[in-house]
Amino acid sequence: MLHAQGPTAWERSGPVNYGAKPREPLVKATGLAPKLYTTYTPNSNLQRWKSINDAIIDWLVNQAPNEVAINQAEENNFKYFDKLQQKISSELFSQFRNIYHKNTADLNADFPSSSISKFINDEEVFINAHTQFEFEDEVSTEYVKLKTGKKGVSDLDKAIILKTRLENETFYVADLYNNDLLEISSIENADEVIDDNFLLLEGFINENIKLIPGNHCTLCERSSSCGEYPSINGEGTKKSYRGIVISKTNLLNKDNCERQFAWKTQYGIPKEEKESDPFPMKVGISFHKFSGMMLLNNQDSQKSGEIERLKNLLKEEDGEVAIEVIKKYEQLLNQIKDFNNLEITARERVLGFTAITDAIVQNKSHKVYEGKIAATFMGSADLVGRLDGAPLVVELKTGAQLPQHSAEAELYALGAFIQTKEKEVVVLHIYVSDKEEKIVERRFTHDQIEALKEKFDSIAKTIGQWDPSDALQPGFSEGDWCNFCDFQKTCLEFR
Repeated sequence: MLHAQGPTAWERSGPVNYGAKPREPLVKATGLAPKLYTTYTPNSNLQRWKSINDAIIDWLVNQAPNEVAINQAEENNFKYFDKLQQKISSELFSQFRNIYHKNTADLNADFPSSSISKFINDEEVFINAHTQFEFEDEVSTEYVKLKTGKKGVSDLDKAIILKTRLENETFYVADLYNNDLLEISSIENADEVIDDNFLLLEGFINENIKLIPGNHCTLCERSSSCGEYPSINGEGTKKSYRGIVISKTNLLNKDNCERQFAWKTQYGIPKEEKESDPFPMKVGISFHKFSGMMLLNNQDSQKSGEIERLKNLLKEEDGEVAIEVIKKYEQLLNQIKDFNNLEITARERVLGFTAITDAIVQNKSHKVYEGKIAATFMGSADLVGRLDGAPLVVELKTGAQLPQHSAEAELYALGAFIQTKEKEVVVLHIYVSDKEEKIVERRFTHDQIEALKEKFDSIAKTIGQWDPSDALQPGFSEGDWCNFCDFQKTCLEFR
């Protein structure tokens, strides 16, 4: 989803055709429109999805006995992966066969789509809802959308399908993550969703809308090339570069174990299910949300009546969660009371940048990639503003201080330098917990920029040597962190 650009938070003190269903390209419009959709960002998750999609097609069209057809499909499409990714792909392939059986219907696997068009500047523009498979017989037609991850069907897809489907058509999503085949649900505000997307597209075509970075960038295939996270060496990013997004959270693990770092970023290896206590998480989420709301543009957070205001904001929250949030917020106010020149001007502000480096990857079977990698580092800061006039980034922590938080501070500092172009950046880590009450203040000067750039460039160089087809290539390191790893069993199995 794209968002219209508003003021910089840091500095802030024709008819729609609902009936047509042509098999059209994604966009047919002015010469400006295609650039919105041409980014090529290969990654392991996408490679596995493509291989599973192709394996399904091979299996469906193969007239050999079922076991033979399955084996041939897996051999043709999974053989270039390492053993771990082969296992993941094979399991997901099996789940599709369990939820959707072979039939005698005619198959169209050329990404069938439903389209809605609108004239913008005298050019007809199409927005599409793609599926992967069309099964048609004399009576009815079934469309199946293939999903291998957590992300579900978008509201736009639902809206387009609702407005264009015929009486004899049924649309399904093959949700392999949950091992289920579900009919794609309707949406009440379909017209509004469609109109909003055309309005947004019109803004891009007329070049009066810019992208706003945000948490959604971690899921976007254009993050490394859209320009919102500029290259640290001034080099422009091209669509042919291998793009990868490194979130703040994933960055924190990089020094412990390269394999853990790689599996979370490049390879998208499924995390193992773990039992956890949801209460601390609920408290943490609520505390971050409501603390930000309380401090945003608040010139006097210490004035009387503030706790009552917080209680009013929390009235819809779980009672026990609300009590803990109030307790932590009172603690927070006490910790920051001596900061006289503190201004909070935005919350959940994403900071980031891109490191571009050479990436030549080969394995024994085939060359995977030769060119460049665009590694985009990003993190969503809890609060940003100014302290004593200098750009300020604030992270609120409800847990203990960790050595890795210094890397988080460096990411924020470099991102803030790039955005503000100022001589100094302040990063505050405020620890608000029952066991620890402290503030760690880090001040970064403009003289440190080059050292920060070199550090993140070095990380990008490491990533550039990873083979997307071989998740077992990055080495593992054993240590205390293994006890908290999301891949304990998987790692042991494939060492």
